[in-house]
Amino acid sequence: MYRFIPTLALLAACTQTPAPEDAPLSPEPAPVDLAFCLGEPFANSIGQPVSTIQAQLPERSRVLGPDGIATQDYRIDRLNVFVDETGIIQRLTCG
Repeated sequence: MYRFIPTLALLAACTQTPAPEDAPLSPEPAPVDLAFCLGEPFANSIGQPVSTIQAQLPERSRVLGPDGIATQDYRIDRLNVFVDETGIIQRLTCG
């Protein structure tokens, strides 16, 4: 009789539980305040090639690709420009 307990436990773990009906949708991300890192002039550059603004970026800025390596230190005065594989700007953040 006890030999069926592991099998029953595995079967119980495989059952699907229904999602709650009143689960709230994920909230929209808060707008990014780019004033701290001097990124406000570039806020409308999302969707454009990074080459169009790269010469005008502030001194403490970095362009990060999808496989780019970045330090984890947080600097509020640094502008982070995230680009995709083709160099199109995806998002801008301070830090």
